[in-house]
Amino acid sequence: MTKKQSPDRVYFEKWFPSPPAYIRYQGVWDMQDLYESLAEWFRYKKYKFKEGLYEHREPTPFGRERIISFEAERKENEYTLVKYDMYVHTWDTHDVEVELPRGKKKNFSKGRLWIEIKVVILYDFEKRWDEKVFFKYLKDFYNKYVIKKKSEYEYSPKFRTEMFELHAMIKNHLKMESDEFEHANLSGVHVRT
Repeated sequence: MTKKQSPDRVYFEKWFPSPPAYIRYQGVWDMQDLYESLAEWFRYKKYKFKEGLYEHREPTPFGRERIISFEAERKENEYTLVKYDMYVHTWDTHDVEVELPRGKKKNFSKGRLWIEIKVVILYDFEKRWDEKVFFKYLKDFYNKYVIKKKSEYEYSPKFRTEMFELHAMIKNHLKMESDEFEHANLSGVHVRT
């Protein structure tokens, strides 16, 4: 190991504005519509959306099992990158044909669904300050002390709210009972009923 590398040093390069959000669901859902609405939501928010992993496991007597992971990322500025990691796992899934109100038939999925949503803010994502150890220490100091307040008071509320908007949108597509983000109008906008 060279003198430049310091293996025991942990640098402050990530900020988690919120703990992960989870959705657990059992019932009938439209997987194609859910996938398209996720992609559209991220495109609307100017994120680059891509599917990272798609794993289809052997069907059991109870149904199919699928694991899908999505990533969405956006440059907030030259130094900061916002990244969403989503993990979708389905169990005991069967295709069900449902008749819609106008006589059309559509295939839905029936089974169990688990969705995990994480958001992370990455600093110096292009690794510009990693050439020398001194620059790494400067970057670490900058991340810990100089932009810490910006991370805590600007990025955390913004991306925590955005993550829970996504969470509420998914619950709305699944027709779950609490299908609205309760802090959506916290900033003073009042909805007339």
